[in-house]
Formats: sequence, C-alpha cells, structure tokens
Amino acid sequence: MADTLAALRSLMAAHSPPLDALVVPSEDYHQSEYVSERDKRRQFVSGFSGSAGLALVTTKEALLWTDGRYFLQAAQELSDQWKLMRMGEDPAVDVWMADVAWLYNIRGNDVSYCPVVHAFAIVTSCSAFFYVDKRKLSSEVNSYLEQNGIEVRDYGVVSSDVVLLASNQLTSTSSANQTLADGPKDMETGNGTNEADEKTHNLIWIDPGSCCFALCSKLNSDQVLLKQSPLPLAKAIKNPVELDGLKNAHIRDGAAVVQYLVWLDKQMQEIYGASGYFMEAESTSKKNHLETTKLTEVTASDKLEGFRASKEHFRGLSFPTISSVGPNAAIIHYQPDAKTCSELDANSIYLFDSGAQYLDGTTDITRTVHFGKPSAHEKSCYTAVLKGHIALGNARFPNGTNGHALDILARIPLWKDGLDYRHGTGHGVGSYLNVHEGPHLISFRPHARNVPLQASMTVTDEPGYYEDGNFGIRLENVLIVKEADTKFNFGDKGFLSFEHITWAPYQKKLIDLSLLTPEEIDWVNTYHSNCTEILASYLDDTEMAWLKKATEPISA
Repeated sequence: MADTLAALRSLMAAHSPPLDALVVPSEDYHQSEYVSERDKRRQFVSGFSGSAGLALVTTKEALLWTDGRYFLQAAQELSDQWKLMRMGEDPAVDVWMADVAWLYNIRGNDVSYCPVVHAFAIVTSCSAFFYVDKRKLSSEVNSYLEQNGIEVRDYGVVSSDVVLLASNQLTSTSSANQTLADGPKDMETGNGTNEADEKTHNLIWIDPGSCCFALCSKLNSDQVLLKQSPLPLAKAIKNPVELDGLKNAHIRDGAAVVQYLVWLDKQMQEIYGASGYFMEAESTSKKNHLETTKLTEVTASDKLEGFRASKEHFRGLSFPTISSVGPNAAIIHYQPDAKTCSELDANSIYLFDSGAQYLDGTTDITRTVHFGKPSAHEKSCYTAVLKGHIALGNARFPNGTNGHALDILARIPLWKDGLDYRHGTGHGVGSYLNVHEGPHLISFRPHARNVPLQASMTVTDEPGYYEDGNFGIRLENVLIVKEADTKFNFGDKGFLSFEHITWAPYQKKLIDLSLLTPEEIDWVNTYHSNCTEILASYLDDTEMAWLKKATEPISA
C-alpha cells in the first residue's frame, strides 16, 4: 500500500492544478453497493475489502471511514499508513441499477452477486429510454423492449440526452414511444395534445441520493427537482407473483441449508470425533486416521454453494458467503480467504451468513452452530439473540410504523445483560435483485430516507452479538410484512405483522431453555414443525431423519 499511496500522491501533485485531496468512494458510477472488479478503486488504494467505506487521501494523510460492521475487518486490513475513522451508523440501502432493472423487468450479470446491467433510464410523460451497451441484448430482449415501448439507446449518449431533455429537445425514434408521444386524444375533437411541445424546458426529477454527479452537473438548478425517487418504494412492495416466487425460492434454499448442515455434521464427527450437531461433548483433537483432513471456512462455504447450485432456478450467490469460525465470527462481514482462513473445529462457534439468487427470488439466511460443548456464556448469548429474533418476528404494529421503532424489540434481551450489536436489524430483500434493498430499514438509528413498513414488503430479522477475539452469533430470517388480524382496530389504522419465509432449524443445544418463556418455547417448536413439513419433499430419507431429530420439541 505504501507504493500505491506514493504513486497516487505523485499523480495528485502532477495534476493541473495540483490536488490537495482525493476522495475514493466504494461505489461505482451507478452508486452500486457491490461492484465489479474493475471498479474496486477504494480497495485497491487502501487494502480494505469491505463493501462499505470511503477513503480520503491527502498529501499528508490517508483516512478511511466505515461503519460498525467493519471495524474489526478494517483494523486488520489497513496498513499503518491509514487511519480508521469509525462511523456511527449503517449506510442507507439505495442502489440505482436495481431500480432500472426493476422498472424495465431486465436482469443482467454486470455486477457480482447482483443480477443487474450497467444502464441508465430516462422516463418522460410519453417516452421511455434504456441506455445500455446494445451488444449485451439478445434479439428476444430487444423484441420485448420494443413491444413495451422502451427505446434502446447507446450507453454513452445518456449525458448528452440529459441536456436535450432539459431543453425539451429529446425525441424518440421508437414507433411505440411515438404512439405515447402523440399525447392523449381530446374526447370531443379527437385531436392529439402534447403539453410538452409548448414548453421551452423540462423540469427533471433527480434523486440526489443516487444520481451520479456527472449527470447532475449537466443541468442548471432551475431545471432540476431534487426529490427521493418513487422507484425504491414501488420496488419494495412486492406483487403477488414476486411474493410467491420469494416463498418458493426460500423453500428450496432452506433445503440446501439443511443438506449443508447434515453434511457439516457428518464431516465434524468424522474429522474430530465430535458428537456433532446434537450432543454436548468436548473434543480437542482430530481422529488419528484423518490427521491430514481439513475443513476450512472456504471449503465449507464452497460446499454450501454446491448444495444451492443443485436447486432449480439457481443463478448464483446473492453476496459473498460469510463462513466464520471462532474469533472470525466476531468480524460482522468477514470474508474468508483460501490462503489465510481458519479450520472449523469442535470447540468453537461457527457462523454462516449466506444467500442465493434464483430466478424467482433472492435469499439471505444466517445460522450459528457449535459442534462440541458450548460454554454457558455462549448459550446465554445465543439465547438472548434468539429471544430478540423471536420478539421482532412476532411483532404487531399499526400502519405507518417505521422500522426504527421496531428495532428495540430485537435488542431488549441483549440489553438486559448489558450487550448489544453495532449493525441494523433488518433490510429489504429483492425479487431476483439486490439482497440489500431499501428504502425501508429496521435500524437503531433513524434515517432520512427510511419509510414506514407496508404490507408486501420483505425485511430481514437478524439480531446478533459479537465478542471481539472470541466468537460471533447472528440469526437471520427473511420476513414478509402482512396485514394482521387483530381483535380491535384503533383509529381505523389497520395493523401489520410478519410472516417467516426462511426455513432452517435453530441449534437446540445452543439454547439455554431456562431463559425462554413458555411462549418462546412454543414458538420454536411450531417453527421447527413447519420446517419439517415444508422441506420434507426436498430432502432424502437420511436428510429428513436428521431434520426430524434437529427439530424435536424442546421443553423447559
């Protein structure tokens, strides 16, 4: 990194005029959360590989800002030349290309883990334009776009077209668009009208939180309406087809996770002689005849991907798998590296946070397990996380409630013991789109772009606890917001609740049953019973026998 910084500062000094500072963001020119390899400029400059952060290089200093999810990771990856600046909150989730993909119902593979294409969109009252590298479009896609009145234009002309749009000179060559451009017909005369023809300039609606500066700078202030885009909210409220697809995708994904746990349990027993997933027993060494066998964080995550890849409609992972054992699990967004990753062992907690992209939905799940004998402290922490997870998932709340108001439900069990976590508790999930989707959040900090939860939104429920240098615990399910059936309806507001669509067992031996209420025990048993029933047709006899054992009823 020393040579990189020196070379960068030389370029800054050679610039005319010389630059005193250079800001290097994480995002690409479409403001994407996940970016292609060529756009990982901040990582190249700083060495920090987390998905969120901003670097500032001056002639004297090198500073990197990131939030609490990445404090440990950044401290490990930054060299002594960099100073870590700790931010107090998670960034808002707002990804531009996903809006374009959703608006035109187009998917691509330009960005890892996110099925989007590098593109821009301009929508007027009578036309729709799609700016993309035309070589990426098949004849079928071209036909679909034309049939739906969407004109395809070269990616590189969007900047000049924005200027034309502002001066009311942007015209369409598409026959479908031209039909719209003719304007509505007068009911009495039959004459077409088009108010845009009478204007000398257009007012352009731009979302200041997502539109890149290069486009905004082409316009004068009197040509711009700065306002949050309506697309993220519309995208967040899923239609019935999307909801059915998400539910089906999560069932197949749950089967893959169970198959992984079955395989993992067998491997741990064979390698370490551990009693595995179910029984509490200590194991400190490998079996002699398997001394050369290794089960690392990377080989484990690769196996999990393989189980998912065997499922119908699989298109890839939805984010880099977090496969973390022991102290690594305390790094909230840890990403294992094949050269430096740790081996799984029978005496440490193992946390895996993973998800997939299927044609009918996007998934995201976290489970935490132990294959030996967990300590009383580990069980207490796991149970506190589970209690918060249950409390949030069981919430009922009036229409108009913001996720910020619900976040406390997941934290109260931890707060009672003086514990907490540094990340938000929930984010939206796309429909074969980005795994992190806004504009709604469940977070301990209010955010200006956050909106109330609404029926047919998706949101995760993922409290956790992380003990630096020791272990990390997180449990995550995807929920659908739905209308609640309540005895009363105060103020005629209507009430909402959640429906779980993630199906994979919690580990019973990590639960301190003395800390659960009878209602919480009933909830776990009901959830586990549903897991067995819903996943039965996707598992073979051996896997089903394992799942039945994993979901046997618990009692205080």
